Amino acid sequence: MEQEQAQEGTVEEQVKEEISKPVSETVSTGEKATSESDEWKRMMQSRADKAEFKAQSLEKELQTLRKEREQQRLEARQKEIAALSDEPDEQAKVRRKHQLEDELLRLEEQKTQQEGAVQRKYDQAIELATKHNLSLADARELMKAETPREMELLAQLKLAEKARDSKPPKETKGTGFKPDSATSDAGGDDDKSFLERWNAVELPATKENLARIRKIINK
Repeated sequence: MEQEQAQEGTVEEQVKEEISKPVSETVSTGEKATSESDEWKRMMQSRADKAEFKAQSLEKELQTLRKEREQQRLEARQKEIAALSDEPDEQAKVRRKHQLEDELLRLEEQKTQQEGAVQRKYDQAIELATKHNLSLADARELMKAETPREMELLAQLKLAEKARDSKPPKETKGTGFKPDSATSDAGGDDDKSFLERWNAVELPATKENLARIRKIINK
């Protein structure tokens, strides 16, 4: 009898071991996957932090270099003027030369900024024309906008106009064909509400709505 109980106890222990083994292995695998994921995140964050630190360091180094160069330029000018202390006329010429150099530098910086602004404006116009399936001629028209918001509105206006022009006229009984002249149901909206509804494509591309878009753009 005791032998049978011992055998039953042994069997129960083996069953428990077999049942618990896969569960333990599953937990271990899940923990390993989580650990690997966390390690990957830490590694990517570390790389991002290092890249950010390097960028900041290079920016500081560049600023320091520019300040040193500007300081050297000013010191050289002062020496040049001091060397002509006994020649007022020559000093005046040198000062005038320095003023012209500063003006030229200012104009070059202004030109660089303007060229950058034009390039950004061009990129936005191309992006909007591509987004709304507009032509190159339309993209040129978008370049006339003064602000990014105005350019976006112009793009939406051109898209609405094209949709209106491509829509066949409605047929009405007894009067033949006539264009869609449905009036806007947003007549009581202020400009902000009107634009929000227009951007959400809640308003029809009627003549009244298109005219109001033009009016808002030209304000």
